[in-house]
Amino acid sequence: MKFTESHRIGSAWLTLATFNQLEDALNLAQFLSDEGVPTEVEDERRLQRAWFWTKPQAGIHVTVAEGNFERAQNLIEVNPTGTELMAHAILCPSCHSARVQYPAMTRKNILPTLMAQMCVLTGLTKRECYCENCHYTWIPGEEGSEIAP
Repeated sequence: MKFTESHRIGSAWLTLATFNQLEDALNLAQFLSDEGVPTEVEDERRLQRAWFWTKPQAGIHVTVAEGNFERAQNLIEVNPTGTELMAHAILCPSCHSARVQYPAMTRKNILPTLMAQMCVLTGLTKRECYCENCHYTWIPGEEGSEIAP
């Protein structure tokens, strides 16, 4: 298991689960590592504060190599320990996937992020969550959908 402070760009690693608390992510990553699945825990909270100018939420991601993604998902679904560790994951209200990004802004290009920030700051839009699985976006707290589990 490896702990990194920001999300790698252009890599073949996929977000498996998103959490608010570092400890929850580390526990899941340790479980998967013990089962032979290499993982990384990535902390975007500093990026959220400094670049996205938002209160850190859903900023801790457990990632696995693309080739191990299905195996990791199966371990979580089949093993009771894995299911229990996912109890604190942030879930999409549409498909219940834990592959969530907040805010729903690109981490790969500065221009779209600046434009989105301007829209948020001027009140034209609100910060949204984004599901990497079904591509659903939602505003935390609206329509009964919260960012916290």
